[in-house]
Amino acid sequence: MIGLLPFSTVLLSLFATQPTLAVTVMPTEMAAASQWIVDKLTVGSATAELPFSFTYNGEASAVLLKSWELKHSERQLDASRKETTLTYTDPKTGLIVRCVAVTYRDFPAVEWLLYFKNAGEINNTPVLSNIRALDSGLPLKRDRTAVVHYANGSECRADDFAPMLASLGPTPVAPQAPWIENKNALLLGSKEGRSSCGMLPFFNVDAGTGGVIAAIGWTGDWTARVYRTATEVRLDAGMGRTHLKLLPGEEIRTPRILLLFWTGERMHGHNLLRQFVIAHYSPKIKGRPARVPVSLATWGGNYAEKHIAHARWFKENKLPLDFLWVDAGWYGNDETRSGADVFNSKWSKLVGDWFPNPSYFPKGLEPVGQALKGLDIGFLLWFEPERVRAGTKWAREHPEFLLGPDPTGTRFLFDLGNTAARRMLTEHQVGLIRDGNISCYRQDFNLNPRPFWDAADAPDRVGMAEIRYITGLYQFWDDLLTRCPGLLIDNCASGGRRIDLETMSRSLPLWRSDVPSFPGFGVTAMQGQTHGLGLWVPLSAGVCDQENTYMFRSGLGPGMALIMAEFEKDSRNHFSLDWLRTRLDELNQVRDYFLGDFYPLLSFNLAEDSWAAWQYDRPDLGSGVVLVFRRSQSPLIEAKFPLQGLEAESLYEFRDTDSGALTLLSGKECLERGLYVAMPDKPASRLFIYRKQSRATENGGLR
Repeated sequence: MIGLLPFSTVLLSLFATQPTLAVTVMPTEMAAASQWIVDKLTVGSATAELPFSFTYNGEASAVLLKSWELKHSERQLDASRKETTLTYTDPKTGLIVRCVAVTYRDFPAVEWLLYFKNAGEINNTPVLSNIRALDSGLPLKRDRTAVVHYANGSECRADDFAPMLASLGPTPVAPQAPWIENKNALLLGSKEGRSSCGMLPFFNVDAGTGGVIAAIGWTGDWTARVYRTATEVRLDAGMGRTHLKLLPGEEIRTPRILLLFWTGERMHGHNLLRQFVIAHYSPKIKGRPARVPVSLATWGGNYAEKHIAHARWFKENKLPLDFLWVDAGWYGNDETRSGADVFNSKWSKLVGDWFPNPSYFPKGLEPVGQALKGLDIGFLLWFEPERVRAGTKWAREHPEFLLGPDPTGTRFLFDLGNTAARRMLTEHQVGLIRDGNISCYRQDFNLNPRPFWDAADAPDRVGMAEIRYITGLYQFWDDLLTRCPGLLIDNCASGGRRIDLETMSRSLPLWRSDVPSFPGFGVTAMQGQTHGLGLWVPLSAGVCDQENTYMFRSGLGPGMALIMAEFEKDSRNHFSLDWLRTRLDELNQVRDYFLGDFYPLLSFNLAEDSWAAWQYDRPDLGSGVVLVFRRSQSPLIEAKFPLQGLEAESLYEFRDTDSGALTLLSGKECLERGLYVAMPDKPASRLFIYRKQSRATENGGLR
């Protein structure tokens, strides 16, 4: 149990060794990926069509690049990855277009980035516009229906991350009629300048017997189209707007694009993505994939000794805890009070004063960090450096580092695209991290950056402010990780509004929606987040803020944020000790199963008169978990749930974690008839852990 180990062991246990691949990669999938690479990225291929496009000086790249100088190089990055670089140079203007692609030996995946550089020393380039980092087709027969699966993003709504789908036809036409291309069949995109606000930057094109998952790595605004032609489904994606010239020596990059090819059942494709992300996109600490922590979240506007008392209570009671999470309100000169919280303090008006409140922390953050280190518990601290309020220290002393203000005159955007500003911020944050012995840097972002970027762009530089800002954000996080070895980053933006490939490779979303920020939040919304986000993002944390097993299990996953009432010296915490010990023991028994294959056992819905159920399977361990919920108004008291991923010829033992009852079922029965679950009470939940026992005969008996 993590909380009982020395601090160094805590950190190592948070970054467990990478699990054995839990999903089988089919030869047909690797063949499909290889063929796509031949068709799109192989120099000299008769069928080669580049997977990107742009317009330069009014002409299409498909025409221009044929006459530009081309250089090709390859290098092996490691045992699993090979990098291929295609470099095109315009002999007239000196513009260099570089496509850097990575292919994988262990997954049917390819990803790439584009770079544009003005190699000249005197003149600006002509205008680059409509840069589409992805512009490619997928073979699809004219009579085959294609369905696009995608998802809501986070907007602090009950349906955050809800699965969505759209059919692309085919449109019925007479055999002799010309095919009419419909380029507006499905439009996808983000909102407000945050990558997963509105929609997640992932989508799965399902052709019935296989398909392709596309993912976009860009933490600003992106748009995508999925449409049909006579012979294929086409995809294109990129930044929302680009119309810009490059200054001498200037270079920019595009969003990162990932394509992952799958065959068979759609959920197999989603599980391929989950395992690919864990293997190649989860943040690493000393070479090990980061583990989602169990954290105790407390309001930052509280006295240092009370924060320490929360952690000490866990330690004294031998409860496992990875991090003490100190949220907003710890900085500036807000009036101190007992019982401060998000609703009665001035936390949002003090962003820009990133210095500990001397009344709450008279000796700074160091005593808290040192005390937590002595308790073998990590220190997670909340920041929001990108939003700066008028009148704060940074607004007064560094107006040259700010974009804005907004129309109210009260809010500025700290310009991460300004190199001097970013360096100042880096030095400041590194100092706080080191002084406070901070283990996890939590960065929130409660501001819409779109208007600030638009106001900063000249008519012939549209998109440049966003490009500089987003690449500055990546450099800022990379510098923190380099200069503070072992640091974990928690990515928050009004909840989960910045979840994409780039942030996922550097951080974990430990607060995936702002829905739980409000008292009495709907637990059903938490279940919906687990179902919807789990199809695309394997690593995230749920929330529990009261002693309620149904709520706790609704947020159950590879980690969790626990929220406690203010801890007074002579009062009891609102989690009773026995209940909390039981629940944390349960979480630690099952948390690694959430790294496995994910199978929703019922269709997504948020209705209170229904049930919800899902399964996480670890084929490499021969075991997994099944979670079932009967919601508050459901009239049904029993149901059967056919499971997935099991071996029909094997026998499985299911343990009910509440009663301890054991049930033996053949894999065949689990797959065909299902696991029987009865719950006379409502709302209620059941958690089953299953393990493969032995091989079974057709009728379920032992061989």
